[in-house]
Amino acid sequence: MTEAARTHSITIRRLISANQECVFNAFRDPKLLSQWFTPHADISVEVLAFDFSPQGAFRLRYTMPDGTYPIIGGAYEIIEKPHLIVFSWVWEEPDIHANIPTRVTVQLVKKNDHTEVVINHQQLPSQDACSRYEKGWEGMLGQLQNMTEINNEKPA
Repeated sequence: MTEAARTHSITIRRLISANQECVFNAFRDPKLLSQWFTPHADISVEVLAFDFSPQGAFRLRYTMPDGTYPIIGGAYEIIEKPHLIVFSWVWEEPDIHANIPTRVTVQLVKKNDHTEVVINHQQLPSQDACSRYEKGWEGMLGQLQNMTEINNEKPA
């Protein structure tokens, strides 16, 4: 599939009950990322590699309920604290979308003491891929909301 053929994209928005710095840190800190960067609570994620810097790479392994272990990797392209993160996203084989590089832009928009997270996932190979990623990001942002609510309830 050529680059020109990969024109599909999705945009997901979610208001998170946490300030911009807290949400940015959830993307920046591998310990926090491993608590929420999964589409569903019954899928765990292990951080295999994580260099949160421009051109820094990441690699994550998911443990699925069926016993499979899909792996995703990528590299950070742009990081502008505390409002913008851009990175590549590539599944490894045997995933159906393996070796198809895509691009994710995360915008964190301050809304009083909340943060609107806007995720734009570009260069997707098909409408089916859009549906898959849309469900995945919706689930991940739900997990992020759950994590920030739990962390906000902890006594200081």
